[in-house]
Amino acid sequence: MKPFQTMPCRVKSYEATLNGYEKTDTYLIAYNDICNGGENILTPAGYTDYVGSFLYIPFFSDLMNIDIDTITILFYSLYGILCILISVIGLFKFYNTKPALIHGTISILGVGTICILISDTYSFYGLTSLALITWWSKIQIIAQNHRKFFIFIILTGFLIGFSNTVRGNSGTDVLISIICILIFNSFVNRNFSKLYIIILILLPVIIINFQISVLKNKSKNYLETNTEVNKSHDLNFVRAIWHNAYYGLGYLSINNKDVPEPSDVYSTKKAKEIKSDVIIYSKEYENILMNEYFKFIKKYPFLYLKIILSKTGVVIFYFLIFFNIGIYYLLKNKIKSETLIFFGTGVMINSLFGIAAEPDYTYLLGLFAYSSLLGTKLIEDKYSKV
Repeated sequence: MKPFQTMPCRVKSYEATLNGYEKTDTYLIAYNDICNGGENILTPAGYTDYVGSFLYIPFFSDLMNIDIDTITILFYSLYGILCILISVIGLFKFYNTKPALIHGTISILGVGTICILISDTYSFYGLTSLALITWWSKIQIIAQNHRKFFIFIILTGFLIGFSNTVRGNSGTDVLISIICILIFNSFVNRNFSKLYIIILILLPVIIINFQISVLKNKSKNYLETNTEVNKSHDLNFVRAIWHNAYYGLGYLSINNKDVPEPSDVYSTKKAKEIKSDVIIYSKEYENILMNEYFKFIKKYPFLYLKIILSKTGVVIFYFLIFFNIGIYYLLKNKIKSETLIFFGTGVMINSLFGIAAEPDYTYLLGLFAYSSLLGTKLIEDKYSKV
């Protein structure tokens, strides 16, 4: 992946979505989206993908009269810079020791730069986590002063909700980390009054999801009324999950006719072999590949275990690289329960992204953020007098 180069097909689809809006005055409709089988016809925008960026990038391109290529770079770069700034502010607001501030600054700039250079939806895995970890890893301060941090709590929900529309679950790791630590503290302190913070965070997430659903339904209704695209595209399409999981079984590239090849084409080919007229990326398509996935596990349980362990090994390798000096502080000092729960939750969730499909670094940017800033938190806990 080249620096500052969003996946070429995704950029073409952004352009097609802008063309679709200009033709129909309706968001999330693409015209001439050749990357998704829509040559010279209207099709649903962001087909097989998370639709957020297919709404925001064409919208700002039209609003600001800037070409798609430029606005795409600006969209991902500016979000990256914003998240780095939020993270640095949180670091210097809540962390007090010089070693932690130095380590944290290097970690934030390092992981943030990697994400900005990727400049694609994948970068949201790392950037959203990066922005919020330095704040919420000191959750006891926010919870004790929840009225003071009311606006930030609400903004956390909006950032998570926005992020998830661009890359699914890119903000879910932080959300679950926050929920877990709030519940833990409530039971330890036998005080459940702070749990309303969870509701304050979830409300913006729900609102954003609802608005996206409304726009998707308008797009669907327009296409159903004015086109026959439903013959080639599932207008109730779902994000490809089992498509990725199935070809991920080919991670080791084993020479066995039953082992998938690690490519998108193979998943499509397999589904078509089972049902030739299945619509690609439809719910039926996903169900076919889900069934094939579990058939593989049943037939080759030890091979499946080998594949999972291989992926896990790569994930652990990345964790150790970004945890780096944190290993020393983990071995020399007892880790606090709050630190273990908050960071452990984030590390495990982000590890699953690589293990479920393939442990490519683009899927593990959230792991990079959690691993590096866990080191920062351990350094802070070691030298802080608080």
